[in-house]
Amino acid sequence: MPQPPLAVTLTDWQKIEALKRARERYQDDLTKVESELTDILTACAEADFIAQYLGDQPEVKEMRAKKPEAEAKEKRRQYLIALIERLDAVIPKQAEIKAPVPGAGGKSAGLKRF
Repeated sequence: MPQPPLAVTLTDWQKIEALKRARERYQDDLTKVESELTDILTACAEADFIAQYLGDQPEVKEMRAKKPEAEAKEKRRQYLIALIERLDAVIPKQAEIKAPVPGAGGKSAGLKRF
C-alpha cells in the first residue's frame, strides 16, 4: 500500500529564521566581495601611481588589466546590498530584551558566589 508523500509546512518562526540565514549568507558574501574589490582597486591605484614614474611597464599593464573585474565586483556588491536591504525590510524586528547584567546588580541580581 503506497504511503502519502511527505509534506512540510514552515511555521512563522521557521520562515523568519530562513530569512535571517539567507541575510547572513548575503552579508558574508558582501564582506568577501568588498574585500576583493578593495584589493583590486588598490592594485589599480598603485599601477596608476607607479606608471607616473615608470611608464607602462608589463607589470603595470597587468595590474591595470583588473579594472573590468572591479566593475563586475561593484555590480555584485550593489546587488547584494539591495538584497540585504530587501530582507531587512521583510524580517520583523524583534523587541529589545532588557535583562540585568550579571554581577552589576550586586546581591539583588540573584547570583550566588561560592
